[in-house]
Amino acid sequence: MQYEMLNLRRFFRNRFEYYVDHGDAACAGVLDGVFLTLRDLCEILANDDEPFPRNYDRDMRKLCRHEYLIWFRAARNYGDVARILSRLLAAEDAGARGPSGLWVTDALRQNARRR
Repeated sequence: MQYEMLNLRRFFRNRFEYYVDHGDAACAGVLDGVFLTLRDLCEILANDDEPFPRNYDRDMRKLCRHEYLIWFRAARNYGDVARILSRLLAAEDAGARGPSGLWVTDALRQNARRR
C-alpha cells in the first residue's frame, strides 16, 4: 500500500513517541490502523530531509544519552532521527544495552556522506 510522505512522517512520530515512552519497537499499542513498524519507517525515512519538529528534543536527549549535545549542534531532519533509531534498534536486536562509542555522530555523518 502506498502512503503519502506526510502520512509516513505522522506514522513515524506516533511510533517514535510510543518507543520513547514504552521501549517497544514493534509499537503494538499505536492505534493508527497502519501495520508499519518503527523499523519499517526508519528504513523508508532514512534519507528524508524534512526538518524534524523541535518539540521532540527532550525525547532525543533520552535516546542519544551521553552524546545528546551532538543532536543540538544543527537543525535535524527525519532522516537523522531514522538513522539514530536504526542504530538503537540494531543494538537491541544484538542484545546490547545500546550502541557504544560515538554512535550518534556516526549516524548523523551518514547524512553528510549522502549529499
